[in-house]
Amino acid sequence: MKKYMLFILSGLLTTSCIDTVVLPDDITIGEDMWKSKSDVEGMVNGVYKAMTSEAIIERCIVWGSYRSDEMNPIVQTFNNGKENALKDIKSGYMTQTNTYADWSAFYGVINRCNLVLQHAPEVVESDPAYTEATLNTDISQMLAMRSLCYFYLVRAFRDIPVTPGAYKFSSQEFEIPQEAPLTVLNKCIEDLETAIKTPLSPNGFTDWRRVGYMNKEGIAALLADVYLWRGSMTHNSADYQKCVEYCDIVLDSKRAATADYFDFGRPWSNLVYDGSVNYRAQFISGNSLESIFELQMDGKNDDNFGLRNCYWNYDEKSRGNGLMNASLIFNEVNADKVYISDKDYRWYESCYSVNSSDKEELDIFKMVSLMETGNVEGNLKPQTPLSRGYEEVAQNWIFYRLSDVMLMKAEALVQLTPDSEDAADKDVENVLRSAFSLVNEVNKRSIALATLTDADTLKFSTYSNKAAMEELVLAERLRELCFEGKRYFDLLRYNYRHVDGVQPDKILADINEDPDVMVENNGSMMNLMTRGMSVGGGAARLLMHTEPYLYFPVLESELKANLLLKQNPAYKKSNLYDKN
Repeated sequence: MKKYMLFILSGLLTTSCIDTVVLPDDITIGEDMWKSKSDVEGMVNGVYKAMTSEAIIERCIVWGSYRSDEMNPIVQTFNNGKENALKDIKSGYMTQTNTYADWSAFYGVINRCNLVLQHAPEVVESDPAYTEATLNTDISQMLAMRSLCYFYLVRAFRDIPVTPGAYKFSSQEFEIPQEAPLTVLNKCIEDLETAIKTPLSPNGFTDWRRVGYMNKEGIAALLADVYLWRGSMTHNSADYQKCVEYCDIVLDSKRAATADYFDFGRPWSNLVYDGSVNYRAQFISGNSLESIFELQMDGKNDDNFGLRNCYWNYDEKSRGNGLMNASLIFNEVNADKVYISDKDYRWYESCYSVNSSDKEELDIFKMVSLMETGNVEGNLKPQTPLSRGYEEVAQNWIFYRLSDVMLMKAEALVQLTPDSEDAADKDVENVLRSAFSLVNEVNKRSIALATLTDADTLKFSTYSNKAAMEELVLAERLRELCFEGKRYFDLLRYNYRHVDGVQPDKILADINEDPDVMVENNGSMMNLMTRGMSVGGGAARLLMHTEPYLYFPVLESELKANLLLKQNPAYKKSNLYDKN
């Protein structure tokens, strides 16, 4: 049973961005605040509470899913700011006033983390109940949560400010320059490798806290993700090896904790997808055995407004503010589409009315329905479940789960494959087979086993070279992780691996003022990404042809408040305000 984190901390840290931060009531961060173990617990829990905000969840969805090819904009016209901002994103070009370029919610969480990191050590001296061991696990969580926020920001904006410490008073200096992505990623890795030395144990809890707090598995998963991103930007094989090592920490931990759960002779059977039963455990009940880290929601004090705003269609006529549709690629099954079999549970459990001949767009079903479709292996025709009213949405938001880590490891293994033109090279084959095995496990788990045929399965012979295996991993991540805020970042990693001349140690504004003469984006990645653009693939391709266009602009209000910030050159020509 879930327990939900309720915090009555009057005046606690309602923050905006680092430049226009709304500071907490000084009482809550002054000398009288940091006296006892419970004071620190309240502040630590406040970080998790802040992450459940509508602003955070919406941006996880918009930045990670909506901007990719897996989602379309709404058809209905609301004429509101969010709808217009979403349409601008899908046009391939934005202005510096786009509401989804607002990074303030993430910097608010970062400031909370910094407050704990700064003041928690003081409490060890004043409260004997607050031990060094507890302090260390609190520091571990805060370093990890801060790194998670920075990791989202660097993937959405590329060049971002890194705050030097906690902000408590309006007299503090808020002007901070941006850092290049390599600097930010290095900081995340340094903090996370410190955090994983004294983490919470995932086996120390039997309730929601097993996955509701950032523990050793969550830190290892995040480290694997950051190394995978850095390796893709720098083409550094050592980073891919570190990704594999941290993935293995998660896999070994899960294996040890769920030793009695395995079946069918396959090492991960039943743990990820085994039909609608596990679908319910993951996306309806929450906190499944597969889960690694997810935000806890109860639909009341912690209502998942962000999820509802983006995905919820509650009566076929009235839609949420800025609702999005699944792409048409989810409405068909064949060799050229996302799913290779209509027996794949993920195909018809991800959207309403899958395979409906009279629907041009599909409403997203994953994570917002209170029930699964009810399909069984002998009755595979997709059904339309009853919808629910516009009320409590208690589904958790999942940051990491086991299949994500399995596929990260597969992606890194492909990049560690020796370069060889010889298809019979055993070293190449062995590494590729290892990657294929992970992908195949995830894929086969989601196929209805009772009706499984040879045509429904993946074949190693089809993906026996490095390029084909890389594309298989990318496709399987889309099948498995659709609408979970992963796809756009997957495409960016793919892009970076296939372009040369990227300078991750410099901010874009210092490389070249003209975005049109910067590094050209990879054509295959652009083909995938622009098929989701409403203005048409060709037009969007022209707009998004170089690296700066892959990121959000710096918000206009930020440029006015912080004169050290430099605008992404892709958006400088259209700025309504130019501080230079």
